[in-house]
Amino acid sequence: MPGGGKLEIETSKRILDASAVVRVGSVHPGQYVALTVRDTGMGIDPAMQAKIFEPFFTTKNLSTNSGLGLSSVYGS
Repeated sequence: MPGGGKLEIETSKRILDASAVVRVGSVHPGQYVALTVRDTGMGIDPAMQAKIFEPFFTTKNLSTNSGLGLSSVYGS
């Protein structure tokens, strides 16, 4: 957040029953941990939002870093 702001990271227990599994998809009923991230920043550009979960997407300058962190975790 270049202009400053507040970042909140929260975890909580969640129990997904059969009806919740239908809404969420591809998980089994049971106990899960939810990760919630909130900030007061200016937001993410819509064009970037469409790509943020692509394993090889990076905003880094290609000459300074590989940007392969998420893809390494994704392939594990």
